[in-house]
Amino acid sequence: MSSTADSQFQMVDERGWRRGLGNLLQGEFSSWFRSTRWLKHLLVWVLAINGMMLIMAYATADSAATGNEAPPLFLMYGIFGAMFVAFGVMIIMQRVIVGEKRSGTAAWVLSKPVTRTAFVVSRLTVNSLAILLTAVVVPGLIVYLTFGALTPLGWLSPLGFLAGLLMMVIHTFFWLTLVLMMGTFFESTAGVIAVPMALYFALWFGSGIVPGLVFISPLLLTFSPDETQMNSLATSFMIGEPLFSWLPLIATVLFCAIFIAVAIWRFNRQEF
Repeated sequence: MSSTADSQFQMVDERGWRRGLGNLLQGEFSSWFRSTRWLKHLLVWVLAINGMMLIMAYATADSAATGNEAPPLFLMYGIFGAMFVAFGVMIIMQRVIVGEKRSGTAAWVLSKPVTRTAFVVSRLTVNSLAILLTAVVVPGLIVYLTFGALTPLGWLSPLGFLAGLLMMVIHTFFWLTLVLMMGTFFESTAGVIAVPMALYFALWFGSGIVPGLVFISPLLLTFSPDETQMNSLATSFMIGEPLFSWLPLIATVLFCAIFIAVAIWRFNRQEF
């Protein structure tokens, strides 16, 4: 349970699957936000995402001034703000369940008056909050300011941009829940990270081989395999164009729910 292993448990009035959830959430929250951990993650993501988007913004402004073709800003944002983040999530989350099982922390925590479901939910809730804030929301808001102040795009519709940013959030949450679920099946981090990475590239390249795959792919939320035929859902919202299809969003949300349910089911049946 990371730094919560040596924290004290307090009496709580929780029943059912929520037994112990409050203490677990408090411990996980402390490990992220009562230390410099959140700040370190935020600085890394802002430097990586916003640094690259700042370069793209200046290149776009220069292209507009010289009459040259501008770099595809939304495509670049999909790459740096979504694809890079997806792989970052895989690295960050790979030890969340596996590491605690291998270290014996999970067994120690579960010897207390807490449920296994509460254990999984606490890891999912706090890690999701921390990762989405530091890797998606804050960098995304900075991207909005960058686009408005430095590019010919001007100030995009705030509601449209927020809707597009929500697509980035859901895309990231898909990979987060998938890695969490993998952690309940594997005993090593290699297996946990290998499956999501393989799936990412299968969805990326598979959409060209099996065209119908794009309609259920979470990648279309942030990245289009063919910009001439369709925009990603995030891009469509941001520029105010009709969506190519709602199916990628619906499918991604359903997959997230399935991953969470399977993770809880599997963890409740594991022995360690």
